[in-house]
Amino acid sequence: MRRLVSLLTPLLLLAPAVHGEESGSLAGSVRTREGAPLPHLVLMVSGPSGTRTAVTGPEGRYRVKTLPAGSYSVTVDQPGFVLDPAARADVGGAETSLDLTVTHVPVREQVVVTATRSEAPLSTLGIGVSVLDRERISERQLSMLLPLLQELPGMAVARTGAPGAQGSAFLRGGGSNSARVLIDGVPVNDPGGLFNFGTLLPLELERIEVVRGAASSVYGTDALAGVIHIVTRQADAAEPPGVHAEAEGGAFAWRRAEGGVSGRSGRFDWNAGLVRLETDNEQPNSAFDQTAGALSAGARLADRTTLRLTLRGESGALGTPGQTAFGRPDLDARFERDALAAGAYLRRAGDHVVHALRVGFARTAELSLDPVDSGPFTPTYRGRTAPFQVFDFTDPAGFQNDTRRLSLGYQLEAEAGRRHLVTAGVDLERETGDLGSRSAALLSPERTNVGAYLQDQVVLGNRLFVTAGARVERNDSFGTRAVPRAALAWRARGGVDALTLRASAGAGIKEPSFFESFGISFFAQGNPDLKPERSRTFDVGIEQRLLRSRLRLEATLYEHDYRDQIAFTIVDFSTFHGSFVNVGRTRARGLELAADAAPAPHVRLHAAYTYLDGRVLVSTSDFDPVFAVGRGLLRRPKHQLALTASAGNERFDVGATLLAVGRRADSDFAGLGLTENDGYARVDGRARVRLGRGFEAFVVAENLFDREYQEALGYPALGRSVRAGLRFRTGADRRP
Repeated sequence: MRRLVSLLTPLLLLAPAVHGEESGSLAGSVRTREGAPLPHLVLMVSGPSGTRTAVTGPEGRYRVKTLPAGSYSVTVDQPGFVLDPAARADVGGAETSLDLTVTHVPVREQVVVTATRSEAPLSTLGIGVSVLDRERISERQLSMLLPLLQELPGMAVARTGAPGAQGSAFLRGGGSNSARVLIDGVPVNDPGGLFNFGTLLPLELERIEVVRGAASSVYGTDALAGVIHIVTRQADAAEPPGVHAEAEGGAFAWRRAEGGVSGRSGRFDWNAGLVRLETDNEQPNSAFDQTAGALSAGARLADRTTLRLTLRGESGALGTPGQTAFGRPDLDARFERDALAAGAYLRRAGDHVVHALRVGFARTAELSLDPVDSGPFTPTYRGRTAPFQVFDFTDPAGFQNDTRRLSLGYQLEAEAGRRHLVTAGVDLERETGDLGSRSAALLSPERTNVGAYLQDQVVLGNRLFVTAGARVERNDSFGTRAVPRAALAWRARGGVDALTLRASAGAGIKEPSFFESFGISFFAQGNPDLKPERSRTFDVGIEQRLLRSRLRLEATLYEHDYRDQIAFTIVDFSTFHGSFVNVGRTRARGLELAADAAPAPHVRLHAAYTYLDGRVLVSTSDFDPVFAVGRGLLRRPKHQLALTASAGNERFDVGATLLAVGRRADSDFAGLGLTENDGYARVDGRARVRLGRGFEAFVVAENLFDREYQEALGYPALGRSVRAGLRFRTGADRRP
């Protein structure tokens, strides 16, 4: 007994000290310098108890519990971000608060929303995403938005002429109706997926995010090949009210005037801009004029409740002379377009849960006019003559396409355990329209889509990030469908020069257009039993950072299978009665390469290359050989390269971009027998000098070497276009 007492006595004396030893917790949030929260970020917390890891949840919040008292340092295990080395805190017996701000390395890590519908560092997603941020958009100083998209991997574009003409974007071999388009989170595609990029101006843009690969698991219909999200600029944190104005003029009677205001005051922030553009576009009857505006206004209603209103609209008109490369221009044809996208976004954020409610409205009102018969002509081109004449199909009343989309959505983001971020939501979309020739009864269809989605983002260990989700979509036209997606990113090597491997797979669906489902013409009868067009996508990729993140390299191999494509077919050749069926199938596989470099202060380099092996597997046309089995995909080049360089300092900067587009399948649609379009190369240049007192002068040259080319057969692109202007800014030193 005495021996037992002697053994227990030291332990009994030590027990009060152990029981009384203080332990606490460390908590806070992680944000970028711009104030964006960083969820799904791995933090390393080092101190007396060794190293613990934490994963940030919604709003970038983190908490590490039961830490013995002492001094702790926090570092971030994420390429593209670094924390202040002095990120330290003394933990005692209570919870210690430590909010962290990450700074960017020379080639920054992008925080994207579109891929998962919540903020996430790009390298944790496993999904192919490209971002054009505000600095890059401003530095390019392009006249229109569409050529910017052409500089991204996996993206091809085609425009039927000069600025303002019909513009299409083809993502990863998909059709011009295969990508969901969002403006400030509001879906703006016409029912069936089409969207005209040709009239969009780079006005007050914060960023453009492009998700490559089927994204119907979170967005539903139209996201066969990916998502294109255009985001309006918000006022910078702590930015005093200011104004900006600019004017420019140049070749082809180009005249543009733009102005705007931006700032913050108390709980409110605002950013608004207005632009007026006029140009004659060189060709007869090609003049384009447009007025456009953009607004983003926010209010902090409570400590963690915010409301944001957005508005973007345009109204313009364009002369449409037709395929002037093949013959006489149509001197009276005209195209008028009004478009509006408006949204309201209410967000309530807690430590572990975020609720969001979104309401959106989009309308596109287009009218094609051709009141006078200009007479027939026989198309000719480079020694070829068509075997028949082309006639002018006049319609004095005009053909209209007036569609509207009302959308409502609720989303929940919740931290589930220490390493799971769960996103769930429901969307409701109501589509209506008035379409057809104004000389006859208009088609006035209605359609409702309802979708529910669930997604989980989980960190396994410290370097494996997995995203998996699915959506169930109920559509009035095709019924109910379920679409999944999964992706993973594995950080094979950490540190500032990290190596990340990724892979993803998913499925996509797309609803028929209004005419395909509800058309009433005897010669093109709608088919209410059409199935949705479908896609299956797979890709694998690698990202390598080098030279202490002054160089970022990316490579992606992908394969997309597009099925059940809708085609027009003649049902009865004796009466030429026609309708629509699901018969087409195409395949797109290829390689995407991208590089971003910052070899020296104020020097930026960007490069993107796309190889596309696209083929028609089952034809959608019995009449045009360009759609025959085995042919390449229409207007999608096999090779495309974009190189951009910029350099300068606080007073002066210059830049240049080379775009090289290879040969691609096309059709003259005029009987000439042309089934391929020549490749072309174009160089753009620009310079900007700051004059002081808020003024700067700039000059821009597009197609600097005056190359002749056609993005779409028959429609000549503009020759050399040089513009110069003056810009004025007040208030804080606004970032471009």
